[in-house]
Amino acid sequence: MDDPLSVLVVGGGIGGLTSALALSRQGCRVSVYEQAKAFRPVGAGLQLSSNALSVLERIGLPMGRQNGIEIEKTEVRDGITGRLITRIATPENRHTIVLSRAELQARLLAAVAADAAIELHTGAQMVDILDGKKLVSLTLADGTMRSGDALIGADGAWSQTRRFVNTARPDYSGRIAWRTVMPLSAVPSDISRHTVTLWLAPGAHLVTYPIDKGAAFNAVAITQGDWQAEGWSQPGAMTDLALAFARWHSPVQQLVQSTGNWLKWALCTIDPGMSWTKGRIALLGDAAHAMVPFMAQGAGMSIEDAWVLAQQLGRTTPQEVGGALQKYQTGRQDRVTRVWDTSMQQGKIYHLDGTLRLCRNAVMQTGGRFLKSRYNWIYDWQG
Repeated sequence: MDDPLSVLVVGGGIGGLTSALALSRQGCRVSVYEQAKAFRPVGAGLQLSSNALSVLERIGLPMGRQNGIEIEKTEVRDGITGRLITRIATPENRHTIVLSRAELQARLLAAVAADAAIELHTGAQMVDILDGKKLVSLTLADGTMRSGDALIGADGAWSQTRRFVNTARPDYSGRIAWRTVMPLSAVPSDISRHTVTLWLAPGAHLVTYPIDKGAAFNAVAITQGDWQAEGWSQPGAMTDLALAFARWHSPVQQLVQSTGNWLKWALCTIDPGMSWTKGRIALLGDAAHAMVPFMAQGAGMSIEDAWVLAQQLGRTTPQEVGGALQKYQTGRQDRVTRVWDTSMQQGKIYHLDGTLRLCRNAVMQTGGRFLKSRYNWIYDWQG
């Protein structure tokens, strides 16, 4: 019997761990290298729609009410007046759940730890990659070298693997994201604690929803600005955030000011039209196509990538790895680019001002059925 394909994965986030599990299910041996010494969830809340949930189920990690809160509808409100613009019901066959990133990460880590075909290395910083004709080799900061048949860069928007594949650099979007998690007792009574609410206003928007099975409340605010810094957890100045929401509906202002523990990060993107593969190396998730989060599909696209990549590598031999990785890119790039473009456009719609804002609200109020089905092409994906 031929030896199983050996795959090196750089990065132990959602995309890296999901790809490790998907590859193992295809008979590959996998080694994951995470530069952090310990796993700490980046971000707080997370939305997973049916396209991502279907992949997790197929790799043996079904996610449902026991892990998160199933969303039956999304409310869209005007951030200035607080008035309800529309309610968008979640179709029965297209589940969406909200949960903390820590919950998903814990499920993925437990599954990886239980899988004898996966090795997980922490405190393992990649410094060099050598792509050879028969193997690809990884050098770590401590001088350790590891070789495999393929190498997957799942190391995020600031990927170090990407420089071995293309010349793309993170491009700042002109948007700043702020996040916080608060106890339910801190949420003003006029704000729904039981569903996803999208608040829209000129130049900013806010998304709120419960997490940790209803024990906590997640809020993510998006503002405009030219602040730029690498990373996901910079302390945010309360005065800056309060100023951005000074004209907003009073309960939203109360929510924003109810906690000073806001973290911020500059939203950046990676052009999905660049090459994702070179030789025996492939990029996955944000390393290949970081996108703005306005369709809540960043994690979903990484999870989809992991499934398609594993399907291709599971059908190939060591000699055919390069071709399999090219097929992975071909099979993913058009869809991801469409989601990437849609997310960018959605951000512009959310932040409209003046007459265009009023027109947007009117269209949303009268177009509920259209809004419900507009993005079925995203949620109905099965791989």
